[in-house]
Amino acid sequence: MDRLPLKETLAQIPDAPGVYMMAAADGSILYIGKAVSLRSRVRSYFQDSAAHTIRTQAMVQRVADVQTIVVTNEIEALILEANLIKRHQPPFNVRLRDDKRYPYLKVTNEPFPRVVFTRVVKDDGARYFGPYTNAHGLRELIDLVRLVFPLRTCREPIDGRRSRPCLQYHIKRCLAPCVGYQSETEYDRMIDEVVLFLEGKQDALLSRLQHEMVEAAEHYHFESAARLRDRIVRVRRVTEEQKVVWRSRLDMDLIGVARDRGQACMQVFMVRGGKLIAQEHFILDGVHEQSDDVLFSEFLKQFYTARTAGAPEGAPISHLATLRTALQNEVPQPVAQRRRQRAQRASAIPKEILVQALPADRSVIESWLTELKGQRVRVLLPQRGQRAEYLRLVEQNAAQNLKAFLAHQEVQETAQARSLTELADALELPDLPHRIECYDISNIQGSNPVSSMVVFVEGRAKKSEYRRFKIQYDKGPNDFAMMQETLRRRLRYLRARTDADVGRREGDEAAVEAALSRERKALAAKEKFNKRPDLLLIDGGKGQLSAVVEVLEQLDMVGIPVAGLAKEHEWLYLPGQSEPIVLPPNSAALHLVMRIRDEAHRFAVTFHRERRGKAMTLSALDGLDGVGPVRKKRLLRTFGSVPAIRRASVDEIAAVKGMTAALAAQVKNVLTGGHPE
Repeated sequence: MDRLPLKETLAQIPDAPGVYMMAAADGSILYIGKAVSLRSRVRSYFQDSAAHTIRTQAMVQRVADVQTIVVTNEIEALILEANLIKRHQPPFNVRLRDDKRYPYLKVTNEPFPRVVFTRVVKDDGARYFGPYTNAHGLRELIDLVRLVFPLRTCREPIDGRRSRPCLQYHIKRCLAPCVGYQSETEYDRMIDEVVLFLEGKQDALLSRLQHEMVEAAEHYHFESAARLRDRIVRVRRVTEEQKVVWRSRLDMDLIGVARDRGQACMQVFMVRGGKLIAQEHFILDGVHEQSDDVLFSEFLKQFYTARTAGAPEGAPISHLATLRTALQNEVPQPVAQRRRQRAQRASAIPKEILVQALPADRSVIESWLTELKGQRVRVLLPQRGQRAEYLRLVEQNAAQNLKAFLAHQEVQETAQARSLTELADALELPDLPHRIECYDISNIQGSNPVSSMVVFVEGRAKKSEYRRFKIQYDKGPNDFAMMQETLRRRLRYLRARTDADVGRREGDEAAVEAALSRERKALAAKEKFNKRPDLLLIDGGKGQLSAVVEVLEQLDMVGIPVAGLAKEHEWLYLPGQSEPIVLPPNSAALHLVMRIRDEAHRFAVTFHRERRGKAMTLSALDGLDGVGPVRKKRLLRTFGSVPAIRRASVDEIAAVKGMTAALAAQVKNVLTGGHPE
């Protein structure tokens, strides 16, 4: 559907509460906001008399369309806004840097749950603790939890089929529920203890463990009592290391900010039961010309949305589905799952949140958090006393972490700039190679051939733009032909844009329009290939390079620089030059191209192994009408192998759950060399 002119769109915006999304001409989202009156708020951006900051003016000039979503009240608008910002990451919003990459501790939702490290939050009934900014620290926490609480770490189904426990049981790191040494009720009780431990409720946990130990001793279960005693000792060691902040058992989060060189760092101290149980810091993007009250407003919404897992990664993309997922009031859920989610939200949100600056929409945020927690939550700005003093300490920590981040960033940027400059000089490139794409082929004697494309922008890997290809060439092992196929499939979508540029230079409007039409269709089909590389790096020597040059000539795209990197001596080859370019061993450029080449090789080999593994798991049951993954699994579980199914009678096959007599006869015919009817 064609987009309405912006003026007509603004005239049709409703006077109702909701969320607005400002989009550029290419459809990318520039800014997401909420308003009590969408009509008044959105129109205010486009009034001639409006006094906008330079940043807002730059955004307004790029707006080509405004999309709105009407909701019933401000709280729904706040939740939807936070979810959409997390999904679209608009450049003019304040947002957590690399938000999707923050790690979480997950207590899985399965019989005999596990404690695992994850970077993806899903609406799967599991309990998530985080986000954390230090992945190494989180892994150490998981190790500590597994040391204190003997949880299982294997993914093996607990179905009673295992005859003896594994090594984890013998070193006292698991109580072997897989062989029935621990009941599900006992295991679930231990999971409850883990949750108390992670929520910082060590006093309640110690009281519970003490009671269980005494009860076990009274019933002469001395081994169980000894295990509980050891657990109590370990929990007390952890508790003693935590700093006591208040003598009263307060639950609060203290949040401070530090700003410098256009960057901002938010520091969070989490106090539970009067003790400091955790501290995290987050670097914010999009903070230029934003006031502190705006920073705290945006941070509180995004941070507590993540803490309560309110915006699951795997949610549907439609706005209605996003809102439904966020509100969690239209999708029927089991009672136990709803109870776990309520408990998680309640523990993740404290009663008091101390901040340096009160957000303008403080009342809406408080109402939202109160609704999530089930108790009143207050956002406060302490002016004096112990709270104000401790908040100043949080600010000092924020300043220190920001200083360390800026220093690290400066070192990285200097090293990256040096490596790109050295590479451009060595290859005699007209400009710095801001976007480098590297390609590699992986196959074994031509079987399951694949290729990889990795992308480095400004000397850093951009994994969201990595691509992998299933090679269609099937005439045996021919790396040259496979590389040519890969480059044709990648570069053909730039062809239309090149034709449009030529048409403009020659003044041929018809050619321009035809090329733009092809470009729009091509980019709609393959939007991921719409960026032009500054350098193509090929994993291979002269042969691979010549094959790629042939493709560039066929597509009339010889203007794209290309180089081949030979593995044996790490030499670079350029088209038309017989002698290689040898970079010094300590060259930053050499280290960069080797890192890019190794990443392309890793990505290709991983995909090849994945395809090869799938091919090896194919069996004679695959492709049979009526035998899907579930029936195939049941047949193999019942008989153990395809030969065993072949030896079984039709009645035995039909006795498997989900099978019918007709389907069993068909399976028997196929496996014994007959033909299904």
